[in-house]
Amino acid sequence: MTAHLHKTEPPMTVRRLAKSGGVTVHVVRNYLRRGLLRAARHTEAGYQLFSTAELHRLHFIRTAQRLGFTLTEIEEILRRSRQRRSPCPLVRDIISRRLAETRDQLEQLLALQTRMAQAVAQWSRLPDAVPTGNDVCALIEAVAASEAAVVPKSTPRRLLGGRNASEETAS
Repeated sequence: MTAHLHKTEPPMTVRRLAKSGGVTVHVVRNYLRRGLLRAARHTEAGYQLFSTAELHRLHFIRTAQRLGFTLTEIEEILRRSRQRRSPCPLVRDIISRRLAETRDQLEQLLALQTRMAQAVAQWSRLPDAVPTGNDVCALIEAVAASEAAVVPKSTPRRLLGGRNASEETAS
């Protein structure tokens, strides 16, 4: 039985690391400045050379970013790992907080979407209007009037179907 030789990968330049990692050279250099990546060695000409371990680390960083971790958080995770301390409790805490924040943002976006849809429906029944007096945009002012259930004096009655606020609340 012949022995299978494991061929070690030659060291990678910044450009090759970036290409292999699916990022730009600028991203790799930014990660180097931040200490997220480290060159295995330098050539006499000053080129930085990277091992496959740094490619693995680059993939780790990109995966963490896709999960919503910031570079600062990733720096702390890597620091704990280098110190041989488990970063897992920190990772769980961060992602739990981020999940709650994301849910709140999603609720706000859904509420915004509802308000926008209501505005579009309301505006489809309203004519275009030229501002008069203190008006800016009659469409937005019509929304403000309907939300407040009070018609500001500056909102043209024609935009509210010729009815005033007391008539609308009575119907």
